[in-house]
Amino acid sequence: MIPTNTYMKNEGDTKMKRKLILLPIICTFAISLNGCGHEHVWVDATCLVPKTCSECGETEGEVADHKWVEASCEKAKYCDVCGVTDGEPLSHEWLDATYEEPKTCSLCGLTEGEPLPTPYCIENNITFQNLQDMELPFAMDFTENGQIVDIEGMWLETEKAKFSFGEITSNPSEMEGYIDITIPYQVHFSATVYQDTNIYNGSYGWNLTFPKFSVGDYYTGLVVPDRSSYTGRGGSDFAEFTKDYEWNGNVYSIGYSNIEETSSSQSDWDYNENIAFKTYNFAADETYIITIPNDFDGAILYIKKNGSSEVHLGNDEVIEETEAHMLDEHEAEYYIFYRLSDIINN
Repeated sequence: MIPTNTYMKNEGDTKMKRKLILLPIICTFAISLNGCGHEHVWVDATCLVPKTCSECGETEGEVADHKWVEASCEKAKYCDVCGVTDGEPLSHEWLDATYEEPKTCSLCGLTEGEPLPTPYCIENNITFQNLQDMELPFAMDFTENGQIVDIEGMWLETEKAKFSFGEITSNPSEMEGYIDITIPYQVHFSATVYQDTNIYNGSYGWNLTFPKFSVGDYYTGLVVPDRSSYTGRGGSDFAEFTKDYEWNGNVYSIGYSNIEETSSSQSDWDYNENIAFKTYNFAADETYIITIPNDFDGAILYIKKNGSSEVHLGNDEVIEETEAHMLDEHEAEYYIFYRLSDIINN
């Protein structure tokens, strides 16, 4: 017979074991009731919402910072997520129009207007030299009654004319908004006349022409009317010319004056058997005063590269206003070109 108290102890142990088994079950069930019952699928926080579970909508933490896109000429600084703006659009940073491109914003590429019209000198591939001392041919011929003639038994030989330049200066002009550029230079040249006394022993006349500068415009190519001859007889001469121009909406003038002091001398006749000869020496002090607008870079000096090949007899002709271009008579290779702005800056 089993004692009563022993049975009761075993029953009590059994109940205790049941309680211990049920406790984890109850605890686990309670935890499941408090959660969402799945693994969260998190979506990163933005400036609108914090980190969020895409399955249940649960959030965690704070909203993120804005993702700013820097301001441009068209838009203010803005957030790429929510669109909120900060400040104002930028101002355009314009690059001046060129001969290839219109006025252009360096930030956004916006263009305005048209490319600049191409200047005459660029269209015609005119290149420029530095102004420096040089030698150029000049022309001399026998004349009679104002006409160039050949005299049998007479001939002449010429040396190149030597150009030497003085100090170039720039000063305010009497014309408001303009400056005067003064370019002084000297020209020295000589010629020897020969006479075969067995053939001709009479008198003769002569005339000569040495090259002088002309003035034109870089942009339009139009020349300032001029006169470019010299009789060689000596004395003073003054010439003044001007022309109005219009280019790309700008109106301006280019003018110049030329002051010239000339002289000549000659040797006595010398003889080598029946050949008589004498030498003529010529000199010219030239001063060009060129009047241009302040900061203007379009004035051009040019001179014949091969000097004067023939005598010009038109000293007393009237100079009329023309619309002649620098290359109307010859190609660019025929001349030496100088840009006045380069001369000033050098």
